[in-house]
Amino acid sequence: MQNQAVKVNELQGVYTALITPMQEDGSIDYRKLDMLIDDQVVAGIDGVLACGTTGQSATLSHDEHADLAEHIFNYVNGRVRVMVSAGSNSTTEAKALSKEIESRIGPTTFLHVTGYYNNPPQEGLIAHYSAVADAIGPDSNVILYNVPGRTKSNIEAETAIVLAENPRIIGIKEASGNLEQVEKIIQDTDSNSFRVMSGEDDLVVKIMEMGGFGVISATANVAPGYFAKMVQTALEGRYEEAHKMQQYVNPLVKQGIFLAKNPIPLAHMFNTNVRLPLVKLPRIEERLRRTSAMFGAEELGIDLTKYQKLYEEIGKI
Repeated sequence: MQNQAVKVNELQGVYTALITPMQEDGSIDYRKLDMLIDDQVVAGIDGVLACGTTGQSATLSHDEHADLAEHIFNYVNGRVRVMVSAGSNSTTEAKALSKEIESRIGPTTFLHVTGYYNNPPQEGLIAHYSAVADAIGPDSNVILYNVPGRTKSNIEAETAIVLAENPRIIGIKEASGNLEQVEKIIQDTDSNSFRVMSGEDDLVVKIMEMGGFGVISATANVAPGYFAKMVQTALEGRYEEAHKMQQYVNPLVKQGIFLAKNPIPLAHMFNTNVRLPLVKLPRIEERLRRTSAMFGAEELGIDLTKYQKLYEEIGKI
């Protein structure tokens, strides 16, 4: 089976930015990853993002990155949509990685981050994204990823609006936290060809009420069912109810998933590991336990206790 890129009208709902579970020796824990994918599908999410920031893409070699994307695509096996992060601050690397992944799984929707560290000017961002879009196959497409808190590089509204005219650029994951900027992008682009997805898990409903279509979410790893229901409520225009749902879950977002640098808290919650230079932080474990205890497995849509216990039978915790 060959992958199919996400179409513009399919870019809505909840796409979970999957963690990449790691063993103690730093190898990828595919058993735990497959369990997580199964739970996400059952919970009703619309798609998954492989190899994103939450998936520790910065610590993956290019071969690991492509292998992981291929594994996730094969294991999902058409049950939900799959998009793959393949960004780099080097345009050459971004193009090469995207083309390698295409050769493995077929047409793909790629999430591409801005130029971290080299922090290109807006003209450079336009040139970069245009070059990446031109390099991929005709049936693949690109989602811009704006997360200046990590990259110190902001895709300004005017730049996003220019890039939205490229038929192979179908949307943006907006994680700037600048709602004025988000609103301008939404107002000055055509949702039939370009859509805004929230990249801020605590602002999903606000962005959707402005005209956004959903979220590419780290928190959905631990709350897939809840986020699926919240986003569907907003898609149906029931914003008052959706805002209440957002307010209820925000302690999990702020005091849980983003208590420390993502994905460190998720590694604690799923009893998995991170790669250097990230490390687990025993000092946050009690706060994570208290926050997690506020929410039941049924309402979140996933039972985290089984991830804690997965390797108990062989004495590996």
